[in-house]
Amino acid sequence: MFVYVCLRGIAGAFAGDLRKADEVVEQVPYYSDSKAVVEWALGDIGAGGAALLLAAYPLRFVVASAARMCGAGGFTFERVSVWVGLIGQCADIVRSSVNRDQHLSSVSLRLPVMRVRGARIARGTVPIFSRRNGCLKAHAAQVVEALRGTEAELDKDPQKAARELGRLALTISERYALGRLGALLDEEDLKPPRRMGDALRLSITAVLVAVIVIVSARHGVPEPAAIAAAVVVVAILYRSATAGGIAGVGLVVIETILNAFFSGN
Repeated sequence: MFVYVCLRGIAGAFAGDLRKADEVVEQVPYYSDSKAVVEWALGDIGAGGAALLLAAYPLRFVVASAARMCGAGGFTFERVSVWVGLIGQCADIVRSSVNRDQHLSSVSLRLPVMRVRGARIARGTVPIFSRRNGCLKAHAAQVVEALRGTEAELDKDPQKAARELGRLALTISERYALGRLGALLDEEDLKPPRRMGDALRLSITAVLVAVIVIVSARHGVPEPAAIAAAVVVVAILYRSATAGGIAGVGLVVIETILNAFFSGN
């Protein structure tokens, strides 16, 4: 909803400029046809895709619950086969001496990582609204980072990294089968998940604050409301960040942007 409101505000603020640009490029051949196709894609396909994304999260709970009610145990343990497949890929790397490059290029963590993140849902041992979900989600993020960190070592020492990656996948599959969702890996194997860098966070903050003040200035939004919106944006982006000196720089940037549009205060 926040992104939608921001996009609507940006579109409203620059509606006049967009209309002028549209009138100019109307003279370009096939522009009208291309515009109609883009509008259809953004309107129908885009709306449908957004609806599917919004429905995907609760839909996973529904599908998992329905499968368990129907006795489809294979659905619960389907993700074990994905981790077993990763173990097989690692074994091929360790055994191969001629076609190792081909086996290395076939290793992919896309599905194994997805299965790790969805383990707490598919296993069926944790209630939907349980407080345990937060801890399990954080643990899954650490497990994913451990897998990705080991995968990165494949280009340095393929055999050693493949053995380690296979060991991690075997441990995860065993712990999942036993229902130990909060201990898919041991503490010494876990790695803290990487967070968004301070520089990127500062850039996003500056852009969002600039959008807020531009929209506010063009639509006559009161200054206190614009400042409050800017404070909310900063609070959301920095709520769990150890910003250090970057936070001070961010405050200076935000103050400069606000003063540029609301001078004299």
